[in-house]
Amino acid sequence: MTTTTYLCFAIILIALVCSCTVFFQRNPELYLRLFPYFMVFVIVNWSWGSYLAAHNKSNLILFNLYIAVGVIFYLFVTSQIIRNRLVKKIIVFSFVIYPIIACWNMFRPGPTIFILTQCLGCLLIVAFCIYYFLELFQLTKAVNLLAQPAFWICSGLLFFYACNFPDYALLVLVKKPPQFIVQNMTIISDFLDALLYLSFTIAFLCRIKINRSTQPS
Repeated sequence: MTTTTYLCFAIILIALVCSCTVFFQRNPELYLRLFPYFMVFVIVNWSWGSYLAAHNKSNLILFNLYIAVGVIFYLFVTSQIIRNRLVKKIIVFSFVIYPIIACWNMFRPGPTIFILTQCLGCLLIVAFCIYYFLELFQLTKAVNLLAQPAFWICSGLLFFYACNFPDYALLVLVKKPPQFIVQNMTIISDFLDALLYLSFTIAFLCRIKINRSTQPS
């Protein structure tokens, strides 16, 4: 594991601790209540994958599982955040179809097909996050976005998947990239992961601030 990977792992641990604050809050949304369990999955997947890599064993299936489960969970999150009923139905349809496609391609020979599946996941998440921001622009009353967990979550997802899409596309075009490109892509991936989970951390901390501010004096 590189230094950036250790740093990213530390940020994920912090995000896990912060996500557990929902258990001490009143009436948190369903997607927020499910976040701690998802974060536990991320920690276990990363730990086991790092163990396999340290012992020169393939962790490709774990990596693919991490990406696929992430896309599925984030689709569910966007379905809870977005208000438009038609878009919700589209997300639910994607939520049902994408796992079937991912499972079908995960064990097929060759990584290219599954990478294309990940590109599809990136496009879905980016599209729904953009629609979330379009809904924000259409609100008739002022909202403090910095105090909205959904804003931080969608901001992190939009940046993460928009920046990851070119990486996946490059892996499709260049089947065996040079080692220096792989190393640089690993550093970029760790950096994007760190920003994503940092946005999740802020999402949970800003909700605690809201609860305190709404308590009677």
